[in-house]
Amino acid sequence: MEHEIYLDNSATTPLCDDAKLAIQKAIEIYANPSSMHAAGHEAQKLIDASRANLLSALGLGADRNRKVIFTSGGTEANNLAVTGVISAKNFKFLPQVITTDSEHPSLLEPIHELERKGLIEAVKLPTKNGEIDLDLLEKTVCSRTVLVSIMSVNNETGALYNVKDAFDIVKRINTNAVTHTDAVQAFLKTSVNFRTLKADLISISGHKINAPKGVGALIVSSDILKAKKLVPIMLGGGQEGGLRSGTENVPGICALGAAAKYNKEKLSSFIEKTTELTEFFVSSLPSGIRVNAPLKKAPHIISITLPRIKSETALHFLSGNGIYVSSGSACASNGKHKSYVLSAFGLSDTDVDCTLRISISDSTSKEDLLYTANALSKALDTLVRIP
Repeated sequence: MEHEIYLDNSATTPLCDDAKLAIQKAIEIYANPSSMHAAGHEAQKLIDASRANLLSALGLGADRNRKVIFTSGGTEANNLAVTGVISAKNFKFLPQVITTDSEHPSLLEPIHELERKGLIEAVKLPTKNGEIDLDLLEKTVCSRTVLVSIMSVNNETGALYNVKDAFDIVKRINTNAVTHTDAVQAFLKTSVNFRTLKADLISISGHKINAPKGVGALIVSSDILKAKKLVPIMLGGGQEGGLRSGTENVPGICALGAAAKYNKEKLSSFIEKTTELTEFFVSSLPSGIRVNAPLKKAPHIISITLPRIKSETALHFLSGNGIYVSSGSACASNGKHKSYVLSAFGLSDTDVDCTLRISISDSTSKEDLLYTANALSKALDTLVRIP
């Protein structure tokens, strides 16, 4: 194919060279990091170095009150955050969990399952136009609030939620409530200050930051561990401080640490370049295409709605022209349901069906985006529209 333009970086990213080199090094040190011999210690040193790289990339390198629990990815990290907190105590009341109506399925599904079993009361805050209703949050937090989970950046709209102010409210009203943020789309893509966020738990995923699929982490405050407010959901050999049993994926963990260090060093330039590219792309779009832009957003995600052209039809048209985008979250697009995130944002059912997600990187060029804008113009002229 003459052109191949990858604009689906929110679904996954290619491995960076630093991650590839880290994998090669880790493969050579093949011992089990739990083994007590010298080779096992060498493997453990690699894991410890990756922990340090992650904390540094989060701006928490000097914070001795943080622990990194390596997982198989963001999904497991979110499940551990939700189920691990609710399972930690024998509550004498019905625990309340507060979240939003636009969270990732890996966060909402465990909440729904706990609610279905009658173990929690779940409250979902609205996120119309990509904003959290902080007044409603303040009215909702109470003595029964055990967990508040709000994502930092929405994976479909790019909305940058005001998590800091939200968690300030939570901690002021109920200091015992555990706060969690799904930072998968925010980590090393935005300037979110995790040091001041008052997040007890933070989820990240490797394959969103140029590391491999199958590795991620939950960053946990030591205060949560001391208070025994988090328990494992996988039992076995007691790896990762007893919170995530199973022999560690040393090559994946090393790649995650290397990718985090690599992306931290260029974060400012990433934000600057992707902001410029987004502005260029939006200005190049043909008339008739609407941009669903939250007031505050991440620089790498662009949500657009086509005029009565189904996103699936447009996606295949663009793919035929070597342009790879998404009709929403890659995790949700496998299902048959409409995007609840876009509905919560305020789009009509028809517009939800006609919305694409463009997600760029700092290696995306203006030529790529201009070619994509021109392809979208052709799509408006040629594709069948729904009534």
